[in-house]
Order: sequence, then structure tokens, then C-alpha cells
Amino acid sequence: MGLSRVTLAGTGLALLVSSIPMSSDVVASVWTGIYTEAQARRGELIYPAICGRCHGYKLDGAPDDPDMFSTPPIAGPKFLRNWNGRSLAALFEYTRTQMPQNNPGFMSDQEAVDVVTYMLLVGGIPAGPIELVPEITALSSIVFEEPVEPGAALGALGVGEQ
Repeated sequence: MGLSRVTLAGTGLALLVSSIPMSSDVVASVWTGIYTEAQARRGELIYPAICGRCHGYKLDGAPDDPDMFSTPPIAGPKFLRNWNGRSLAALFEYTRTQMPQNNPGFMSDQEAVDVVTYMLLVGGIPAGPIELVPEITALSSIVFEEPVEPGAALGALGVGEQ
């Protein structure tokens, strides 16, 4: 696999991710219930001590808090736009190896994937019945994509229009 570039908007930082195997068959979207709420709650317990100082208690990058560092949001619409089309493996690997910025690689694989699921929960991405596993190959088949609104496909076909 060649190198791919993951750019974090607003930070000027770029990370070259070359060791993430990309599956040729994308089997899931982040919108298909790829983690459990219990798993995200574990991430919520980890988040304040490791991530909260920089990313804020609302995961919005703390833009309005003068006592906080201003960083990119890690949940919500802007975050989802920045990650659209990328694999969950890229986010997991970045979180696991580059965060927290003052102590990269501090989190275990399980802690990193739990924090990622908390980010998804706060961002409005629904939980499901099966825990997300911290395995690059499995995560590479899950992608961020624009949410599909109920009925959007039918509307595009002209169904329901008068």
C-alpha cells in the first residue's frame, strides 16, 4: 500500500499513515451501529484525564474557553466533514500513536478504541449491539461517510413528491 495523508484541519500537522492495511471491500459505515454504548461510556471515563484538557469537555476543541488549548473538534459536524471518506483505522491509529500530544502512545489499544467510540457517541453516531475491536484490519473496513437521512433515497427517486 502507498502512503496516505491524514491532515488535521487547523493544526498544520500532517500524519503519514503507511502501515494501515486498507480493505478493498468496505463492509460498514460508522452509521451502522459499530460499537456499544457501554464501550463508549468506558471511553467517557478515560476522556477527561487524557483528552479533555486540549479538546474540551464538549469535544469541540474548546474554542471559547481561554483556559484551554484550542484544538480541532473531535466530534460533531466539522469533525465528520474532516474525516469523511477515511477509515476508522486511520482515526484509531492516530489516536493510539499520537495522542495525547504531551505523551503519545500512553493509551492502551483498548483505551484508544474506547475513546474513539466516545467520540462517535458524542458526535451522534448511533451505538449498536457489538463492541468495536482494536484491530487495524477490522477497523480499515469501516469508513466515515455522510449520514443518510431517512427517506433520502426515495426522495431522490421522486417517490412521495406531488
